[in-house]
Amino acid sequence: MQPRIAFVTMVRDEPVFLPIWIRHYAAVVPPEHLFVICDGFDLPVPDVPPGLQVLRVPQIPVTPGFEAGRWRMLTSFANALLERFDVVVLNDVDELIVVDPAAGCDLRTAVAEACDIGVISPFAVELVHRLDLEPEPFDPGQPVLRQRRHVRINAAYAKPCITARPIRWSLGGHTADFPTLHLSRKLYLFHLRAMDREMMLARQAKRRLLVSDANGKVIAGVAGPSWSVGDTEVDVFLRRFVERGAPESNDFDFGWQRDRIEAGWEKDAKTGFWDHARFLNQRSYRVPDRFADLF
Repeated sequence: MQPRIAFVTMVRDEPVFLPIWIRHYAAVVPPEHLFVICDGFDLPVPDVPPGLQVLRVPQIPVTPGFEAGRWRMLTSFANALLERFDVVVLNDVDELIVVDPAAGCDLRTAVAEACDIGVISPFAVELVHRLDLEPEPFDPGQPVLRQRRHVRINAAYAKPCITARPIRWSLGGHTADFPTLHLSRKLYLFHLRAMDREMMLARQAKRRLLVSDANGKVIAGVAGPSWSVGDTEVDVFLRRFVERGAPESNDFDFGWQRDRIEAGWEKDAKTGFWDHARFLNQRSYRVPDRFADLF
């Protein structure tokens, strides 16, 4: 019998990323194994395939501790699903996990290895919009990696997001209390937040509004700093990749970078969470052709 795998995410008004997330994982498991938690009763139910599990929960006041509380809820929900599923994959809707086509197995098989391993962290890269090389507008109806082919390394997103054991996640799901690091050599997490400038600006405007008071001032302690990033910061961030010159090409193994990430594995005595080194840079790399049709 094949392991039962559930994929979980939580959304509020994600008209671009949610269809991409559903399209990607609906090719891996039946729609009944996909769980979308909708934050708030004020927005319409997303248009989803028949059978996909949509759970609507009431929106709560945006006050200090808001994001931490959201992740406590997600942790409890994912752990509860482990009573009926063998593996649960919990990610933000702008994070997609893929298996390297060179690995010789499919995504379902690679994720199912958590049954023996316990918890798996994919290697993480962020799609970044190279404005100089990809000037065309992004089309959400077309494959992402046919339009945006450049990434940077950001180990903060090498999350312990594939689990076959009940665990406790930190805010954002970046760390957990599982004591063993398995940084997969087969699986990659693509963070899509910065794959298109115009889309990123529009999404950040919504997020800033959510974490700000009536006067437009960001409320301290509501969420992580990425929620309040402004237009100028977005442009500075994307411009850095152009300024660094042509993207690098490699086999996507990232051997020494993996070694550096793994070497930093340690436990935070205050929180009980285990974390690896937070390696990131402003270099961009071209995604190899073998990945082009994965999503």
